[in-house]
Amino acid sequence: MGRIKLTTNFYLDEYIPPALYKKYAAKHPNYLIGILDKNLILADQRLRDVFGPIKINTWYSGGDREWSGIRTDDSPYYKRFSQHSWGRASDKIFLKATPDEVREYIQKYWQELGITAIEKGVSWVHSDVRQILNQTEIFIFGK
Repeated sequence: MGRIKLTTNFYLDEYIPPALYKKYAAKHPNYLIGILDKNLILADQRLRDVFGPIKINTWYSGGDREWSGIRTDDSPYYKRFSQHSWGRASDKIFLKATPDEVREYIQKYWQELGITAIEKGVSWVHSDVRQILNQTEIFIFGK
């Protein structure tokens, strides 16, 4: 089964856990694409354009990250109302920037990026594209 390209730099497997990908990618890739918010993928690509290579899920290439995009109830990190459960969040590791540098950039350009929320106090960059009524600033949550 080949990789399915979503943007210039991102593939579907970077957002989908292995079991779900293996079940649907070959015959029904649009099932999987349909559970991802397009705004998330576009925002991640914009961040990639600014900061360079990003790791989301790495299982396809032999890495150990498989729950950094969509989280099903099979995930040890699953929470029903997490933005990950709805295809609106990704956790990213930037290879050429620190999480704080990226979060600072997101806080400044969140509207242009299409990002509505970030998590603080973690060693990766969580960003999501949840809907927030009457949003006037980025929503920051976490420790």
